[in-house]
Amino acid sequence: MTQIKPRLFIGSARESADYVDAIHEALTHVAEVTPWTAGAFRPLEYNMESLERQLDENDFAVFVFSPDDVVNIRGTITFTTRDNTLFEMGLFWGRLRRGRVFYIIPSVTPESEEVKGFRLPSDLDGLTVLRYEIRGDHNHDAAVNVACRAIKRKIREMGIFQDPAKRLAEAQANMDKDYALIRILRTLSKRLLADPAKKFEYLQEAVRNAYQAPYSYYVEGIGVWQAEGIDGLKQVAGNDGQGKFYPFDVNENRRKTDRIIVIDCFLQSNELVFQKSSTAFDNTYVLCYPIGNQLVLTVAISGRKSLSQNEIDEIFLDNYNLLNTINNIFGGASS
Repeated sequence: MTQIKPRLFIGSARESADYVDAIHEALTHVAEVTPWTAGAFRPLEYNMESLERQLDENDFAVFVFSPDDVVNIRGTITFTTRDNTLFEMGLFWGRLRRGRVFYIIPSVTPESEEVKGFRLPSDLDGLTVLRYEIRGDHNHDAAVNVACRAIKRKIREMGIFQDPAKRLAEAQANMDKDYALIRILRTLSKRLLADPAKKFEYLQEAVRNAYQAPYSYYVEGIGVWQAEGIDGLKQVAGNDGQGKFYPFDVNENRRKTDRIIVIDCFLQSNELVFQKSSTAFDNTYVLCYPIGNQLVLTVAISGRKSLSQNEIDEIFLDNYNLLNTINNIFGGASS
C-alpha cells in the first residue's frame, strides 16, 4: 500500500522562483510539495481564499526570503524581504505552529558602501535560521541542499499534522453520539421493563432514532426478523419487509442477484448490504445485521448519490456501538 506523504507548501517572492524549484525537487521524496508557482493560486479565486485552502491542506511550509527591497532603518541601509511573504509565513505559523514552518534566507547579501546586511523582523530573533548559498555557478540545487536536509529530518520526525481544533471537534462529536445513544437506550430499557411484550416494536423505534446514516441519506425503514423454528424468518416489527416470511431454503438455486439477503445474513451470521433500488433521483440500500442466533435487523437508507464500498464500510463503523449494544440486549431473545 502506498504510504501517504505529508504535504508541504513553498512560498516566496517571484525573484526566488529558481530556489523554490530546487527545494521542490529536494523534498519531493518525503513530502507532497505545492510551490506557490504551480497551481496554489487558482483563477477566479481571491489570493486570501487560495491561502486559506493551502493552510487547510498542508502539514508543513517553507518560505524563501530574498533581498527584494532596500530600506533605511535608523540611518542604516539594509535589504529586507517583501511584506506579503512575511504575512503568508505568519498565517502558516498560526495554524501549524513554529516547528512545521521554515524560512530560508541567503547566506550573503550584495553589499556596497550604501547597503549592508539583511534585515529580519525582531519577532524572528532567536529562531534557527536556514540559509541558502548565493553561488556564482547558479547551481540552485546545491545552494539549498544543506537547508533541505534539515527540513527532511523534521518532516520524517513530525509526520502529518494533527489539527488540535479538528481533533477537539471530532472528540466532541463522538461525545454527542455517545450521549444520544445512552439517552435512547435508557428510554428503551424503561419501555422494555414496562411492557416486554412490545420489545421488537421498541427495538425498531430505537434503531430508527439512533442509527447514523451518511450525509444526505435518511433512514427509510427498519425491519426486525425472527426465526420461526427451523422453517424460516418472519418479519415481526418495523416497516421494512412488513408481514413477509422467507423459508431458510429460499435461496437454493437462486442467482446471486436474486438472493434474499436477510436469509443469507441469518444463516452466515454476517453483516451484509445490498442495493435495493437505484433511479436517477434515489438510491436505497439495505444493511442487514444478525442479532444473536434468533434475529436479524434490517435498516433501509435512501439518498440521491450512490455509495462507494468505503462509504458503506464507514456506515458499519459509525453504528458499531449501537449494534453491539443491541446485540447485548436482544442477543438471547426468542419470544
